[in-house]
Amino acid sequence: MPHRLLRTWIALAAATLAVLLGALLTGRDFVRDVWVPCPVSLHEDLGDSRSGTARLDPVFMENLSSAAAGSPSPVSTGPAFLLTYDQKQARGGYATEFKNVRMHAQWKEPGSDRPCTCGTVSIALSGEAPSDLHLFRELDTSHFIVKGRSRDGEGDETAVRATFTLDAVPARHAQLDRVFSARQLPFGVALVALGALVVALFRSRRATAYARTMHAWTEARLTPGGMLESDGGGTLGTVERGRFRVVPAGPVLVAPDALATNGLYRDVPIVQRRHLAEGTHARWSAGTMLRLRDAQALAVISTACTLLALGARFLA
Repeated sequence: MPHRLLRTWIALAAATLAVLLGALLTGRDFVRDVWVPCPVSLHEDLGDSRSGTARLDPVFMENLSSAAAGSPSPVSTGPAFLLTYDQKQARGGYATEFKNVRMHAQWKEPGSDRPCTCGTVSIALSGEAPSDLHLFRELDTSHFIVKGRSRDGEGDETAVRATFTLDAVPARHAQLDRVFSARQLPFGVALVALGALVVALFRSRRATAYARTMHAWTEARLTPGGMLESDGGGTLGTVERGRFRVVPAGPVLVAPDALATNGLYRDVPIVQRRHLAEGTHARWSAGTMLRLRDAQALAVISTACTLLALGARFLA
């Protein structure tokens, strides 16, 4: 068993180094790809409707349902605007409900094949469809206005659905649509390897405890009354009373130090619960060998997964 324990420690040490290195490299790539810098930032103008006296220039925006907006493509290196929404048929099939209507400002840097979202603003519809929304920009400013249909008998200000500002301030924005993309597969594999390594460490922990100390504990039998008896029926001690860590009656292992002395005013030693373990040496030995085997297998699996993740990272 000591040789088996040594081989397990070596396998776990090698797997830990490999997994940590793989998680570090793939995790850095994940953060760089998902948490990206944008040259502009979108900020919603709460409570500011931007008076209609200013000159407004129409701005093109791409209108897509959320189901079809998985990979929008701005046509230029400047900011582009994408309107997404969820739609479903209302009960009875006579009308369509639109929810989660959002305006996204996107930017595509020169030489990049994917746009990044630089901000999002929610839009509350007022009896219209997303196709009725139009985007305008105030002349010579960075303020934008989203308008829908005006209410009957009221002014044009009632058509304002949202206002926002596009500031030329670099900032980092999370690209949630990239989290589960194919580019993040190496990081996902590294997480699987990390999980396998954690399980291997937990499996080896109890096996290590038995191989190092508990293999020398004394076998005894615990009676329903809390007395510890030897195989010959002699009394070895009694178990301290308490509400926690109740050990059922039956074969147990007892730390020899707990049986070494009776102490002052004691007829028999009082053994604390932490010095007891349920089961026999045969049971613990078989369980220890099984845990060590599982730990070694999981260490090999985590190392193999890490190598696959690193290979996918360098081949991508």
